[in-house]
Amino acid sequence: MYHYRLAPLFLLFLVFPAATEPPLGDVAFRQSLKDLGNDLRLMCVAAHPDDEDGATLAYYRKKYGVTTFAVIATRGEGGQNEIGPELYEELGVIRTREMMAAAEIEGAQLRFLNLPEFGFSKSREETLAVWGHDVALERMVRLIRKEQPNVIITNHGRLIDHGHHQAIGAVVFEAFDATADPAVFPEHLDEGLRPWQVARVYSRSWGETLDGQTPEPWHRGPNAVPVPIHELNEERGRTYAEIAAAALGTHESQGMQVFIDRYLTGEPVVYYDLIREAPVPAGFEGMVMDEACGPLFAGVPHATNADLRALSEANDTRTALKPALLKQAATARPMRKNSDATRRIWQRTNRAAAVAADLRLEASVNDTLLVPGQAATITAKFRDFGARDADSVRARLRFRRAFQTNGDTNAVLTLNEHGAGTGQFAFVVPPGSAPTLPYAAHVFENSFLQPQIYVEADVQCGGTTLTLEAPVYVDIAPPVGVNFVDAPYLVQAGSTAPLTVGVLLSNNADGPQEATLSLSGPTGWPVQAPAQLQFAAEDEQQLVQARIQPPADAAPGDYTVQAWIPGLPSPVETTLRVVDVVLPETGRVGVIQSYDDTYMTTLARLGIDHEDITLEDFSPARLDQFDTIIIDIRAYQYRADLVANNGALLDYVQRGGTLLVNYMKTFEWQREFAPYPITLSRNRVTREDAPMEVLVPDHPFFNHPNTLQDADWDGWRQERGLYFPVKWDDAYTPLIATADPGEVIPPGSCLVAEYGEGTYFYTALGWYRQLRELHPGALRAFANMLAL
Repeated sequence: MYHYRLAPLFLLFLVFPAATEPPLGDVAFRQSLKDLGNDLRLMCVAAHPDDEDGATLAYYRKKYGVTTFAVIATRGEGGQNEIGPELYEELGVIRTREMMAAAEIEGAQLRFLNLPEFGFSKSREETLAVWGHDVALERMVRLIRKEQPNVIITNHGRLIDHGHHQAIGAVVFEAFDATADPAVFPEHLDEGLRPWQVARVYSRSWGETLDGQTPEPWHRGPNAVPVPIHELNEERGRTYAEIAAAALGTHESQGMQVFIDRYLTGEPVVYYDLIREAPVPAGFEGMVMDEACGPLFAGVPHATNADLRALSEANDTRTALKPALLKQAATARPMRKNSDATRRIWQRTNRAAAVAADLRLEASVNDTLLVPGQAATITAKFRDFGARDADSVRARLRFRRAFQTNGDTNAVLTLNEHGAGTGQFAFVVPPGSAPTLPYAAHVFENSFLQPQIYVEADVQCGGTTLTLEAPVYVDIAPPVGVNFVDAPYLVQAGSTAPLTVGVLLSNNADGPQEATLSLSGPTGWPVQAPAQLQFAAEDEQQLVQARIQPPADAAPGDYTVQAWIPGLPSPVETTLRVVDVVLPETGRVGVIQSYDDTYMTTLARLGIDHEDITLEDFSPARLDQFDTIIIDIRAYQYRADLVANNGALLDYVQRGGTLLVNYMKTFEWQREFAPYPITLSRNRVTREDAPMEVLVPDHPFFNHPNTLQDADWDGWRQERGLYFPVKWDDAYTPLIATADPGEVIPPGSCLVAEYGEGTYFYTALGWYRQLRELHPGALRAFANMLAL
């Protein structure tokens, strides 16, 4: 499938941030009371999804009712994926959804800066050169001015670690002054964003200075502020570290178990050092807070409401406090448009009163995948649980996109004797509406996966009006979706064998339809494909097998194939890549897969006989059927059968087999996995254009059946490799030396050794990223590996 689908039902969201728990009940009520006590706002800024301090966010949100934000600089698309083959934009989609789930658990509102995640970087300077310093600063300043945090925390900025971490920390520190200066990005004023002075910026402390040790910049200062993350939250029966561990568990693609264990068994307190602090503004000298909202906010100037503060500290039941909360909501409502502060007071009192009254609003749409011009119906369901408080409910639609309406956008929800009411609204997706699918094409948009429609309901409770809100998300797609299967496509230079190209067509319309497919190839490449298609029902898919005839004289390079169906905003394109690669004279190749499928796909594209090795295949007779066996990236971590049967593989090499082993991480590697000792390190070469020095020019790897040239190392994507061996037995021959500029590391990227009658080849280079892109040099090198 080329897209993900969201669940069709979205539960209650009042005019307030999403909750992590059910929207009603005792926990929700106690949280809403805590929210009344202050208007403090805490922003945690992090480089990647999973980098935020979830424990501190949970601590201040759930203990003190502070409004919290998790601001993530990137979508994480340049990372690794430990649950599947998706990389780059497709991985960004996965990591965005993981981060959405994590923020919901932490109780934080999630924001993205949509800066590019281009793989591991070793310096702040490189990162800011790619991001653009002014671009990153402007997005940070814009968000601070919009959300108006009192305090900002970050894990980043003082460690010499990932360049993305260093860069976003530096941007946060710079934004402290820039956000308050009206001369910085003055265009924000035209958008209604005013300068905002953050009271404090804190940076995470990462350890104490030991006796006799010179303090490092990240060491804990003498006035570091503690956050007791192992404190128990009484309402939820979990510590804040446990809540953060649950949030980390949503990041399945990143294999977070090691960090989850650290949360659960690590230090009971984390510390933050104060980096920047603004003077107390005039008029606030007498309003300085005590530590009632935690030490990060101690002394932060903040005007509060004594009546709301008293309610926030009350221990009475929902029933007992309901009249006072309804009164406060009625008082705050007329002032909700006066300022940002009065709007937020209304939001908090409105929510607390609605939770006390046990009011719920749900909204669902009859079809979550719509096409331009399609009509749809939203159903709103209201329920007043417990004692009857609601006298009447008037609902309306609010659109974030330019949807057309088909009928009245207002409706009265007639309540039955049980306090339940239902209403329906019709709307039409305008012709020409921008699609939301495929997700990977839209992941960097601010509106990505955000609801486009809201049902708002004004509920009359005596003399008080409460407003409830329920979001609705829909996907928008052309009437027929077009996706090339297993693209891009490989053509071996000189081959005239017909190429089969799969085109998956999906009926997104709400009923039967006909479609005319036009498929065009490069000039001189005849294309045969069916043109007329019939779809009987919505969501029906058809796979069209097109045949493309390459000419014998097609020069190496890239060629474009286009698919077009009326209704598409533009043709869908894919690449045919002609590569001059000589295939080895090899028998069957076995692959011990991990979570990636690059090697199986590449072997299929090359037309080499191959097979997935499973638990039943580790007998000598079965292994000896393979000329070469490939152990996929990080397979020792994910294949218990591989670990248990590794000795059988080494015996296979001794009998004359060839074993190609791809990179592993340091903590998952064991001495006995290799025939001779290899010690892994965290060394990596992040520059994809780092020089590649051939150490043994006459080795078969560089010469048979393809002669590798200097140009074969050009045009790599993202990185050279990672977790390079740092020590190895003299039985190994290192083949390539490479390092980032200004560095010298042991040349462990490719190690080869004879073992018995066979060959053992360990490589830490990122072949899988290159092979999936059909990089010509990588394909030739891979063919040479198979010939070893």
